[in-house]
Amino acid sequence: MKALMKTAPGRGHVALCDVPERAPQADEVRIAVKYCGICGTDLHIEADEFPNDPPVIMGHEYCGTIVEVGSALAGAWQVGERVVGELHTGACGTCFLCRAGKPHICPHKRALGSRTDGAFAEFLTVPGWLVHRIPDGVPWEVAALSEPFAIAAHCLVERGALGGVRRVLISGSATMGLMSVIWARRLGIEEILVSGTDLDAAERFALARELGATCTVNVQREDLRQVVMERTEGQGVDAWVECSGSPAAISQGVPLVKRTGQVVLIGLVGEETIPVPWNTLLYHELGLVGCFSSPPSSWALALSAEAEEGHKLRRLVTSILPLERWAEGFAMMRQGQGVKILLDMQS
Repeated sequence: MKALMKTAPGRGHVALCDVPERAPQADEVRIAVKYCGICGTDLHIEADEFPNDPPVIMGHEYCGTIVEVGSALAGAWQVGERVVGELHTGACGTCFLCRAGKPHICPHKRALGSRTDGAFAEFLTVPGWLVHRIPDGVPWEVAALSEPFAIAAHCLVERGALGGVRRVLISGSATMGLMSVIWARRLGIEEILVSGTDLDAAERFALARELGATCTVNVQREDLRQVVMERTEGQGVDAWVECSGSPAAISQGVPLVKRTGQVVLIGLVGEETIPVPWNTLLYHELGLVGCFSSPPSSWALALSAEAEEGHKLRRLVTSILPLERWAEGFAMMRQGQGVKILLDMQS
């Protein structure tokens, strides 16, 4: 089968390869992948800025159809079922994190698409416990967004606990920023400010407002601090959701949170360490929450909301390309063109 692989360590070394299909073991299912989304993490893997174990098939934001069921799962899963799945391959199931429902940060986890073969391929074989049924009526294009939608649920609802917050700043208006807008609106947040750059002004800002943002700010053309303070009576926002991974945005955002406010970190940074106004976190008694990946509980939240939010989520899919055009899709992502780009494994 055709698969997109990180073939060797170092920057680059990504290529379309012919690889053998893998039959499922007793506790696994084999899935014919329909769509797999290009994630910012995939760009970090290509640039060798995210942990990976080549040679490995990339891709983790997938949806597809079960075509084979392992013997131990007979009756639990049926051939023909439409599914999406979590990434926590290798999670041990016995450590304190797994027992607490947090296999996504188990130290034994070998994440799909970076350390275990992923879904930029015609077929994917994974443990059955990672798989979820796609809700009835949810189209493929929406189902393909389940993984990042679950991350946004984990960050804003579970870790961030932003229910009851009145004003939020979301920095970054790519996929995670826009999905954060959807969840912020679901939580009833009144004022949703979204910041970005010239790359976002043409398309993403309009989409952010369509999804529920009350204000968009181009930090290359406007004074973000001035806008935030004008819209919050000089207090700052109750919560800041950082989705950009930009050191400049991170440095600028901390002072914009009101005293005793909440900081929710989502965006990965390219470098391991970056400057942060640390003392401001202390002086203002800010709550700081780091978020990574998505536990099973957040998948339940995301899948239960998909049908209701499907019309908004579908707007995030701006391009669908065949697997052979992966390099074009990666380039579009780097250049900030569109929002979510899906690769079609069956085209």
